[in-house]
Amino acid sequence: MARGKKMQFYLSDQEYILLQEYAEDKQISMAEVLRDYIKTLPQIKKKT
Repeated sequence: MARGKKMQFYLSDQEYILLQEYAEDKQISMAEVLRDYIKTLPQIKKKT
């Protein structure tokens, strides 16, 4: 899957450390942690 979108946002020190430690524990990048989480979000049905 090609990735063509970029996001930037700020985290608190505590949020960053939590993300970093989780990624290190799973041996994946912090970006991959976030991408994996996004994949778990429910699909929203569009109203017509």
